Amino acid sequence: MFGAVRISKLVTSLAAAIVALVSGPALAGIVFFDTTAADRSAGGYPITNRNDVGWAYANRSAERVCANYGYARGMYTGEQSGELMGIHCFTSDMVTWQDLPGSDARAWALWQGSSTSLDSQAAYNAGAIADRECGSVYNTGFFTGFQNTSADLMGLVCVPSTHVAPRGVDTDDPRFPFLSGMNPPFTSWWHLRSSINRVCQYFGYTTGTMNLYANTGVPFVLNLGLQCIY
Repeated sequence: MFGAVRISKLVTSLAAAIVALVSGPALAGIVFFDTTAADRSAGGYPITNRNDVGWAYANRSAERVCANYGYARGMYTGEQSGELMGIHCFTSDMVTWQDLPGSDARAWALWQGSSTSLDSQAAYNAGAIADRECGSVYNTGFFTGFQNTSADLMGLVCVPSTHVAPRGVDTDDPRFPFLSGMNPPFTSWWHLRSSINRVCQYFGYTTGTMNLYANTGVPFVLNLGLQCIY
């Protein structure tokens, strides 16, 4: 797998001291903890402020942090408080991963412009492409952010349907005021991640992705399609 290697799902003693397992279904393979600036620097992709980096860099950083603690893959939650940034790490029995030819990703109408760089894509568009490449309406996935430009390969992580539950939500839902006015292709990576997590957790899941959106017929109100992960 490009960008990372298969690693043991056993956590180190240090990770065990700081990682808090989330409740319920997440025990099957997702853990949450707060990363420090030192954690992120140790992974080789430091982040001081979430606003200063794009989604692909953030995903590379998350992958390396999770690998350093013995997990297979991961994504930041989008939340930041001071130097702390939340992260969800996946154990190896929770996900599969592969190298995706860049030509496959660029074949989707969701791909923006003529650039071949993952970093050039909006967070929503890249996430929706990854979801579709994972092969089933009931699966989902995300790009690792790593890209081998000479071989034209992109790291792709897939979550099987046994851990995925589709949910829909309107952006004017009073339970989720943070969705008001959201237009996914123009939403920052961290606001997108934070919103997805908060909605999925409201429904009892751990994290998730966004794979589509549609007009509702009401001006400025969209219906968001989420793939919640448990």
